Amino acid sequence: MAKSTGKGLPKVVIAVAALIGTLVVTGQPAQAGEYDRKPEVTCTSERHPEFADQMADFVRLAVNVGTVVRLEGLREPGVAFYDHVTGTECYSTTDTFFETGSLVKASILGALLHRPQDISDAERPLVEKMILESDNDTSLRLWRESLGCGKDDSGNVRPCTLFRQFLEAAGMDHTYPDDEGAFGDTHTTARDQVRLFRLFSSANPVINETRRTYALGLLRRAEPRYGVPSFAPPGTSHALKVGFSKLGGDNKEWRTNVAGHVSGGGQGYDYVTAFLSDRNEEINHIPWPFNGIARINKVAEQVNCGIRELNGDNTCWDFEDEDCFISSPLGQCRTDRPLRSHRSQHWVRVEIGARLGSTVHWKLVDAANGIVVDEGDAVGGPTCACDKTVHGLYGSYILKLSTNAPFVGETGTIYNHTGGPQDPDPDQPPVVSAGPDLTGAEGQTIELSGFANDDQGTPAVEWTVEPGPDVDAGASCVIANPTVARTTVTCDDDGTFTLKLSAYDGVNAAVGDEARLTLTNVAPATETPRAARAARAAVARTPEPWQVFRAGTSVSLSLPFTDPGANDTHTCLTDWDDGTTSSRTATGLTCQDSHRYTRPGMYTIRTEVTDDDTGSGDHEVMVIVYDPDAGFGTQGGWLSSPAGAITDAPSASGKGHFQSNVKYQPHDEGPEPGNGKVSFRVDPSTFDLESTTLEWLVVTPDDKIAVKGTGTVNGKTGYGFVQYSYDADPDRVRLVVWPLSAGAYPQDTLTYDNVRGAGFDLDVARPQEIAHGSVQAHN
Repeated sequence: MAKSTGKGLPKVVIAVAALIGTLVVTGQPAQAGEYDRKPEVTCTSERHPEFADQMADFVRLAVNVGTVVRLEGLREPGVAFYDHVTGTECYSTTDTFFETGSLVKASILGALLHRPQDISDAERPLVEKMILESDNDTSLRLWRESLGCGKDDSGNVRPCTLFRQFLEAAGMDHTYPDDEGAFGDTHTTARDQVRLFRLFSSANPVINETRRTYALGLLRRAEPRYGVPSFAPPGTSHALKVGFSKLGGDNKEWRTNVAGHVSGGGQGYDYVTAFLSDRNEEINHIPWPFNGIARINKVAEQVNCGIRELNGDNTCWDFEDEDCFISSPLGQCRTDRPLRSHRSQHWVRVEIGARLGSTVHWKLVDAANGIVVDEGDAVGGPTCACDKTVHGLYGSYILKLSTNAPFVGETGTIYNHTGGPQDPDPDQPPVVSAGPDLTGAEGQTIELSGFANDDQGTPAVEWTVEPGPDVDAGASCVIANPTVARTTVTCDDDGTFTLKLSAYDGVNAAVGDEARLTLTNVAPATETPRAARAARAAVARTPEPWQVFRAGTSVSLSLPFTDPGANDTHTCLTDWDDGTTSSRTATGLTCQDSHRYTRPGMYTIRTEVTDDDTGSGDHEVMVIVYDPDAGFGTQGGWLSSPAGAITDAPSASGKGHFQSNVKYQPHDEGPEPGNGKVSFRVDPSTFDLESTTLEWLVVTPDDKIAVKGTGTVNGKTGYGFVQYSYDADPDRVRLVVWPLSAGAYPQDTLTYDNVRGAGFDLDVARPQEIAHGSVQAHN
């Protein structure tokens, strides 16, 4: 099956060595592989159920290859697999929990990365030594000091809370620390270890992207290395952690484990595997299965070669013959190395050496499922039918012989031949899947996880998209690379689309599979993302916030927006905040309009953009409209400045003395008033504003006054202010002050505001009732 450097030890030596192992090492018989059964394996994929069904056979084969036979029964390895490409999960459903040995160090790493805080400078060299060198001393320090596990100085087992919290977050519900606190005696399953390495190898909420990248970098360099790289696809990289430790006692038996991630290569592989075992006798002169590392390598080989074959790479296995030599009183034998046969490419031949006076019964057994696919008798003598050719097989097989005449040395050989005129099985059409139905939003990049394989290799593929009847005319979709199975699609409108993946092997007619793509509408956005702003820099947004206009002049509105539904049309409805509205059809991705204000005031313009699918977004901007002939305002008195008004002294309160007399001089064009001053002082606190420049004055017909300018606070320059006043019953005043370093108009960073949280439009400013004095609007 797998390529090897030789046939190993002579079979007589192997038989003797096995006998020695039985008598000396354990007192129990041990044998490589158990093929008369179908192991319990769960293999599922919502997106690619056909792939999952095929992969299940390889996982069953891996379990059988790694099973050892004991007097107390079979001892299976733990095998698990997850493929990010197809969304396929497979795992053996053995009830056995395995102790991790050093494999737990990957879980320790995960728990450290799951904490809110980053790995500290003091922890980092310990973490790297733990993973790169599998060092036990540094692991123990991190286990105890960073995760609160193990035993304290009094010998009490600590609660190990951080580690347990990580296991819960990771969904590793069959992993738990040892009751005595030893980190290497943590119990786990292969499925849980795959869940761990899925966190390391794909985006998730448990470990963030930066920390995942750090972990993978360490695991790609970790030593020692076995299992995961065994016959992994060419050109791939491997991030893994191994673990082995002595089981205890005098039987010299060991546990041997590995889990890891395989990625890259020509096919873009991206999958996780875990292989766990125990009852491995580490005796150097006896070959696998007594050697645990060799056993794990053989188990991993079945999974790695399986996914390679399902991706069109049939080069993993060779076609050497396998011999079965009857030499024991049992009068039977079997080949221990399953031989791989590929559908329509190979055929299997059995040759039997039956001596005169003996009958040899042969069986060809499916090594993954324990099914006898063909069998017969060879009766020794001149007329012996001592060979058999079996066509059309697809799978892994062993040969079993039994004889009625033990000790006569009957033999059997199973051969795997390549093609030829005797092959009746025609070239098979490709197997193709477009994956599951998908949902998303218009303009969103949607990942397509198609799959196609063929018994002759990887077929040519092509994606096409067909809009459904609910899609607006003119809609289109772009497939990033339509000639690969894994790619992306982006559509410029909402609705239902049919995705079709076709595969062609150059011999059979193209085979296709379809998936439905349902996209929802995305409302237009007036707050454009940075990338969209950069691309649309030529389109200016007007008016600008707090832009000043003279009454009677035109205010031009230009509002760019974004919409990933490039096939949508848009309507712009603008409320000008003076009792009038207007509606316009957008020009491209821009709302354009204009308006004249006849009366002074502060106006919040609200524009709502609605697409043809009723999605909408809105934008507000406030403008200032002044009129130098509208009058002026005078005011003086005091109010109770509340606690929280002064940012630097939030508990301070006192009398806020205000004085203002701002007006436009005759023939002033504005917007700067020609005369006036604003002052505001809080006693006993040290807050004192004095205006230095005035920028504009607004006096409305309903006796509301606003003035904006710059000034000093406690003698220091660099501050802006707006004072709002109502000539009402009672009169009201509000002062807003901010550092000009925070912007040209008030936003979030304020120095003083005696009505915190109120709006900055004059109509919603909510000035505070004054305690003494007056406000007068002279209009």
